[in-house]
Amino acid sequence: MKYIAAFVLLAFALVTGCARYKYHAAPILPAAQAASLYARSLDDPDLRSWMKQAVAYQPPSWPMETWNLNALTLAAFYFNPELDVARANAAAATAAITTAAMKPNPSIGGGPGYESGDQGPFTMAFNFSLPIETAGKRGYRIANATHLSLASRIQLSQTAWVVRSRVRSALLDYLFAVQSVGLLRKEEALRSRYVDLTESRFRTGEIPQPDVTTARIELTALRQTLSGAEGRVHTTHAALAAAIGIPESGLAGKILVWPGADQPPSPATLPSQEMQETAVRNRLDVQRALERYRAAQSALQLQVARQYPDIDLGPGYNYEEGANFIALSLSTVLPLRNHNQGPIAEAEAQRKVAGAQLLAVQSTVIADTDKALRQYAAVYATLKVADHSADQLEEQQQAAMRMQQLGETDQLTVVAAELQTSVAERARLDALHQTQLSLGLVEDALQRPISPTTTPALPKSAPR
Repeated sequence: MKYIAAFVLLAFALVTGCARYKYHAAPILPAAQAASLYARSLDDPDLRSWMKQAVAYQPPSWPMETWNLNALTLAAFYFNPELDVARANAAAATAAITTAAMKPNPSIGGGPGYESGDQGPFTMAFNFSLPIETAGKRGYRIANATHLSLASRIQLSQTAWVVRSRVRSALLDYLFAVQSVGLLRKEEALRSRYVDLTESRFRTGEIPQPDVTTARIELTALRQTLSGAEGRVHTTHAALAAAIGIPESGLAGKILVWPGADQPPSPATLPSQEMQETAVRNRLDVQRALERYRAAQSALQLQVARQYPDIDLGPGYNYEEGANFIALSLSTVLPLRNHNQGPIAEAEAQRKVAGAQLLAVQSTVIADTDKALRQYAAVYATLKVADHSADQLEEQQQAAMRMQQLGETDQLTVVAAELQTSVAERARLDALHQTQLSLGLVEDALQRPISPTTTPALPKSAPR
């Protein structure tokens, strides 16, 4: 009986001693999460601390009143929930490396027995089995998990780029919406003056009624356009807050700026061949596809290695009729019915799929880069035409004002010239907006900032 008690105690000690990790509950309260989302703001002191620690960004003051693209990008890296999801996926992929590196645990077995003989009715057996992996299987598992982890981290960086791209686009839309409202209000004042002058001319019999009617219709249409533009200011402001990951109230009162937005680079500074080569080297989706191909290759190596069976080394002990028996056994699986052909064929096919996906991504990158560059060249040319037209009308307006000072023309002619200039300025603003949006598509094709020339990299440390 003492052998039975010792065996039970040993088994209990081994089982309980292996449980190192204790479960920790992490309940989620949706109401509390929603309240924290509503409370997010650019004035958050934790955001300032994270910006200083993670990327060594020193705000000039806090709370900051003026925010540019780089500062807003950092805020998005801190707040945007899509990055939280990507960080969690990257952490899960990294944890899989630990799983892949685990060695199989040994096993024990045994217990008492009974024999019907007269001398020693009780027996005791104890067996120990030590699995031994062969053919480098563990190394291939680790390699596969490591490449998948790298692919997941690259996906995190790609998500960060998408977040930055959305912030850039939303900031542009808001700033140009504000400028558009300013130009429309200026034009509304001019058209109101123009209507007053035409009505005065009509009362003196100098112009017919249709001219007055046309002026009034144009003023009404402009006011409708102005109302729509004022609405776009609010919607684009909300869209920018959403791109950052905060409620619109968290963005209220901030001065948003983009120095140099009116000076996009010339297409001549973006040579197509060089840009395509840069994109193929720099694009994160190409790097991620490459890591997935390497992971598929490691998976194939693992399946090939599984042709070779593992070994179980098992010393054992038996007590019977007062005698002690010690045995050493060696066991393995005999690969007679199959040689792991099916999993090898599947892994080889998956490697071919990963290779084809890598080629497809590279082809898409080249095509996207070429398309984005051509589109940018086209809208940049439109911007230059709008610039030239606005400059010409500005010169005509100045000439009309000089002629009025000399008494050679009247005020109505000057106001008409000012209206033409105002319309041209709006056309130039629209062309500049489209040019900057198109430049953003070039940046997306390269996954590299062009304007401004620097942008914060994704910090290595998570914000929370």
